[in-house]
Amino acid sequence: MSSRLVLLGGALLMGLWVAGCDDGETVLPPDAGTALDSGTSTGDSGTVDAGDGGGGGRSDFTCNVVKQEGCAAGQGCHYTDLTDGGTGSRCFPGTCDPVRQDCAAGQRCTYVTLDGGDAQRQCVAAGTATEGAPCTLAASAPVGQRYDTCAAGLYCKDDALNDGGTGFFCRKLCHATSDCASGDCNTVLRLAGTDELPLVCGPPSAACDAFAQDCAGPLGCYPATNGPVCAGSGTLAPGAACEFSNQCSPGSTCAVSDGVGTCRTLCRVPSGSPACSSGTCRALTNNGDVGACVP
Repeated sequence: MSSRLVLLGGALLMGLWVAGCDDGETVLPPDAGTALDSGTSTGDSGTVDAGDGGGGGRSDFTCNVVKQEGCAAGQGCHYTDLTDGGTGSRCFPGTCDPVRQDCAAGQRCTYVTLDGGDAQRQCVAAGTATEGAPCTLAASAPVGQRYDTCAAGLYCKDDALNDGGTGFFCRKLCHATSDCASGDCNTVLRLAGTDELPLVCGPPSAACDAFAQDCAGPLGCYPATNGPVCAGSGTLAPGAACEFSNQCSPGSTCAVSDGVGTCRTLCRVPSGSPACSSGTCRALTNNGDVGACVP
């Protein structure tokens, strides 16, 4: 009887290697009363260079961002840049979780910019701007603090407008795509004054053909939770240990067998081309005829 493989960690390192993630610093929204299309955008690039946020650099995941596991009480697990150019995760101290929203009633957990430029997770007064609505800095923020007018669970993110300007809109904070009502958890907030890389929900990643590898470079096509999508490509060869599919080189994926993630060459199930030169082609969950060659 045939068996199916699962993909590790939701398949892709969402937000760090997926098409559409940010390659520049997230800017603060304007003060209340300032035109929303002012300022300079460093928003979504549409593509990610292979070396941006990983793409072959070493990965070091010391805790689980999706499940928020592996940290002591009073800490949260967040993605972070590594000194060698790779991407990992580690535990950061903080008073609250911006996705789980564990502050007292009437407050929200968000990133607050303090005098001096440091950004910290803090419980502050909840705003009223809903997801997708325009936002500004809150006029009622205490002296020495800057945070936006979004409601709980949202963050005011800069986005490029069709006329070339910049708008600021509330985007949903997320640890995983399951936190998003629509789209994917695939957009990084690079906030000044913190090494944490929080994520917000963005447009769905582009679907693709894992065998044709029809994504525009430098992206590769990788199996994902609900079928193959374009994502920034890794360089790990088949047989290498992995945590996410797009750590592996295009034409392969990170498949879990007996609880261990390994880069495996893609193959077509139940038969056809490409076939396995060695091992057995086993189906990948929710990826149609895309499978992986396993010993």
